[in-house]
Amino acid sequence: MDHRTGHSPARAKNTYHSTARQAPPRSQPVPPVCPVPPPRSPRTGRARPQAASSYRQYAARRRRGSALRRLMYLMAAVLLAGAVFLVLNGPELLLPGAAEPESQAAAAPADPAGTEPTGFVVAVDPGHGGGDPGTEGPYFNEDEMTWETAELLMDLLEADGRFAPFLTTDGTEYERPSQRAANAVAGGAQLLLSIHGNSGDDPNYAGFECYPVPPGRTYNAESLAFAQMIADRFGQTGERLRGENGVRYIYYDANNEKQIFEVSDTTVHSDPTFTLLEECGCPAVLAEQCFITSPEDVAAFGDEAGRQAAAQIYYETICEWYETYVEAADSDALT
Repeated sequence: MDHRTGHSPARAKNTYHSTARQAPPRSQPVPPVCPVPPPRSPRTGRARPQAASSYRQYAARRRRGSALRRLMYLMAAVLLAGAVFLVLNGPELLLPGAAEPESQAAAAPADPAGTEPTGFVVAVDPGHGGGDPGTEGPYFNEDEMTWETAELLMDLLEADGRFAPFLTTDGTEYERPSQRAANAVAGGAQLLLSIHGNSGDDPNYAGFECYPVPPGRTYNAESLAFAQMIADRFGQTGERLRGENGVRYIYYDANNEKQIFEVSDTTVHSDPTFTLLEECGCPAVLAEQCFITSPEDVAAFGDEAGRQAAAQIYYETICEWYETYVEAADSDALT
């Protein structure tokens, strides 16, 4: 059947052949045989397979083609989803500082009214830093000790699911005590510890001391208890405690001169104390961890192992204070 018209071609008429001998015909060149193209599929126009081996090749090509098309569809779907994500979130991704690492705790949340902390909020204040070295000692500067101790304490607090700690400053630039106090308030601090180092002209000056919020101020009682717990733990290691038991009050007079009183003196003074203690809005203690000018103190709480030991003391004291004043209060409220 003619594949183009659907009709059978007309048959040739019968022809009579004579029996007489005839001259042999001249040889004619044999026309080249042109390969007949394979029949085409009426649906796709592609060549139909002609044999089993050809079909296997054809099927393999079809499978490869189908797989390639599926891969292309998948890639197109992924690209479309990515485009939609960028349209919805692009402005936030392009904000300055969006790609900054999170290993360094923020000084204070950008939006304090935003996400609520999931634990008891502790503000850790590393004394000095941000270009301010503090006291320059013969072994290291004050800010080196305070920052490493603060970061070790942060690690301990973060590993304890009860606490939500943050640093009062990120160390990129020096922030005054008033700004650090404002950062503590903005971060919702419920307890604050400021870590410092002491110094003296005589290397024999040594020992631990700390300063709570003084009498007559809000949070004096809670701050005093926190300070006494810290001093007791330092004393248990054999560290000397300055003053009566390592806890003192400090004020600044009209000439900005320090006025130090022992903890047994509960006189209410109108002179200001440390700005950070005055303005942080929560129980707070400033600790003078050790004399960085004393070889004895440096070996105990100033070198690498000593900083870890001090951080452990601060952590255990925070836990003790929390269990005494927060968990106990919550338990009483339930009964």
